Amino acid sequence: MMGDMGFLTSLLNFAKEQINDETVELLQPYFAAPDFNYESARKASGNVAGLCNWAAAMCKYHVVAKVVEPKIAALRAAESELKVATKEKNAAEERMAIVQARLDEMQAQFDVAMQQKQLLEDDAAACQKKMDSAAALLHALAGEETRWTLQSKEFDAQIKRLTGDCAVASAFVSYLGPFNKEFRELLMSRDFYQDCITLNIPVTQNIEVAKFLVDDSEVGEWVLQGLPTDELSVQNGIMVTRASRYPVLVDPQGQGRLWIMNREEANQLKVTQLNDKMFRNHLEDCLAFGKPLLVENIEEELDPVLDPVLERRLVKKGKSWVLQLAEKEVDFTDSFKLFCTTRLPNPHFTPELCAKVTVVDFTVTMAGLEDQLLGKLILKEKHELEEQRQQLLEEVQSYKKKIKQLEDDLLFRLSNSQGNLLDDTELIDVLAVTKQTAQDVSDKLANASETNKKINEACEEYRPVAHRATLIYFLIAEFAVVNCMYQTSLAQFNELYEHSIDNSEKASLPSKRIANIIEQMTYDIYLYIQRGLFERHKLLFALMLTNKILVSAGKVKPQDVDVLLKGGGALDITSVSAPHRLVSNCHYAGCWV
Repeated sequence: MMGDMGFLTSLLNFAKEQINDETVELLQPYFAAPDFNYESARKASGNVAGLCNWAAAMCKYHVVAKVVEPKIAALRAAESELKVATKEKNAAEERMAIVQARLDEMQAQFDVAMQQKQLLEDDAAACQKKMDSAAALLHALAGEETRWTLQSKEFDAQIKRLTGDCAVASAFVSYLGPFNKEFRELLMSRDFYQDCITLNIPVTQNIEVAKFLVDDSEVGEWVLQGLPTDELSVQNGIMVTRASRYPVLVDPQGQGRLWIMNREEANQLKVTQLNDKMFRNHLEDCLAFGKPLLVENIEEELDPVLDPVLERRLVKKGKSWVLQLAEKEVDFTDSFKLFCTTRLPNPHFTPELCAKVTVVDFTVTMAGLEDQLLGKLILKEKHELEEQRQQLLEEVQSYKKKIKQLEDDLLFRLSNSQGNLLDDTELIDVLAVTKQTAQDVSDKLANASETNKKINEACEEYRPVAHRATLIYFLIAEFAVVNCMYQTSLAQFNELYEHSIDNSEKASLPSKRIANIIEQMTYDIYLYIQRGLFERHKLLFALMLTNKILVSAGKVKPQDVDVLLKGGGALDITSVSAPHRLVSNCHYAGCWV
């Protein structure tokens, strides 16, 4: 059998599933024999050893198959059920895919609907926001339409006249500095305005240059810094700050110098004189570091070393500018300022110097001096009122400055706003805050104006004293025509004024106190001035003082004084008729006293 060629094949294809328990049981005695094992069989034949192992394996297979076969049957049953379940699952998945497709379609429709809903909600929120902004804007601009419409029309008219107004203002700053108030007004109305009319240039009639070139807040700051409040002083302040050429102040009383020192104190003003040995060093330092320089007590000529500065002979060197001062180059800074003052009441500057600088006549005026003297008196008599008035002035200036800042900020935001105005919520908020603040400030200004009016009314009671003092001071100043030695400074006069106030008799009634001050002041100043006069001029000074007082009080007419001093030369020939035809009106007026 083992020689059969198909034996191995029959072993490989042996139907092991047909083995039963009986066959295995029959083989057990053989397996139990001690020589029925691989080692013993191998001694006889290697093939027989393999056949022994095969027979043992088949029996073992049968034993294992008895346990595994039910499981295989269960597996087959499970696989059959799995196939059925898989088929049902595939059918369910196909149905689910159809449902999922419909669900995805509905989800897409839902997402589109939600997007549309969100867009509608965003549009509604934006619309509500615009409505709120519009309501806030309308509330903020309520009552402004009429005013802004009128202002717009005024601005249109101002723009048309701007060329002529600028020409007149430029001429005013450039040429009218050396003249007094009356001559300035004459040149403005007779020459500058008429020239514009002749050349068909639109111009504002009776233009107020002070209001055209500077705002009230800046003028208020100047007043707080010591500039007198009269119109001429304000014009002088404009010329000093707005002129392109450096100013030379004709300042006999020193008021312009005091104002400049207060104004430039924060900028580290350097004060020097032409005869100061450190003058060149001060000039070079101020030029290099951009500090203001005040050259005081100049004569009718300036040091030639200042010519490059006055003429602005600037040379570009790298990124900076330099000036050639004699043999030395000095750096120049744009913030440099130069002020010159002279104590001479009527200096004769050369045309060349006048072309290089802006000459400004800072000689004190009656109105300005009267206000200053009144302030000194109130500070002594009712110092609490003067302190309250000064504090009020500072508050008013701060209020006006705040309004100006708010208006400038609002105009800047309006001019730089992009897109729809209603979308700029920050601008709406600023507008609302600006209006509220402006309203608050306006109320405070109204209250301040009312308070200031009451304070001024209380102070005006003492104005006769200031008026008398001003009258006497200008008489003293005019008396220098009699003799050039008769000079009294404003500082000395102020000392006499304050001394008279302190030494005058006290009184409970203000009217009595005012009369006492006027009497004491007039007498003290008269005695002081008399000490410095030649004997032949003392009576003349007394006469002039009496005439001034009587004319100011309205007891004597100015024409009567002119007749007293000038005789018939003071009469109008056309208003005087000779009593006889043989005497001409001219001769009659000449001999009539």
